[in-house]
Amino acid sequence: MALVAALHTATQPASREVLNSERIAAKFGSYGVDVLEQDEAVRVSNLFSGTGDSRICRTFAIVQYASRMDSVLSQAHTAIVAGGSIGAVFAARGWEVRKTHLRFDERVASPKLAALMRIEAGTALAQHVYVLDVVKDGRVFEYAALVEIHHPAYLDVSQLREVYGSADDSARAELVATLLATADDRSR
Repeated sequence: MALVAALHTATQPASREVLNSERIAAKFGSYGVDVLEQDEAVRVSNLFSGTGDSRICRTFAIVQYASRMDSVLSQAHTAIVAGGSIGAVFAARGWEVRKTHLRFDERVASPKLAALMRIEAGTALAQHVYVLDVVKDGRVFEYAALVEIHHPAYLDVSQLREVYGSADDSARAELVATLLATADDRSR
């Protein structure tokens, strides 16, 4: 069940990395986010293109918030919990968004993912696991760790590598295992 839906348009300064929301809007002409479920630790959302009955999930995102969050992040976090797009909320507040890429691989579409993406169950989907840090005034804060599962018409594994470079989960294998288990549970 959708808790929040918000449509956005994409513009971004050349000085920062293109956000997933901006990339979806640029490729498909629109972007929105539905928060499907959320608690204090985890948010599950549908990053989609289209409107109404023509919505197609382009990224199914499982967000595990950092266990300790600095109070300097509280205003942005409040906007995110209210349904804001994570990268866009931080960028609009002058934060730099940084990703530490831990893994690029594939998973098969569950019936839930297939329905949201309007594809056949069992279709191979690219999966991106990373840690998201935000930076402002020389201070770096870990905000969340994510698993993003992408529609095959949006990104595949080779495109993830082209966009983001390499990934290395060797130092964070336990975190990756936890995130993938959460993704398995929340994408069923």
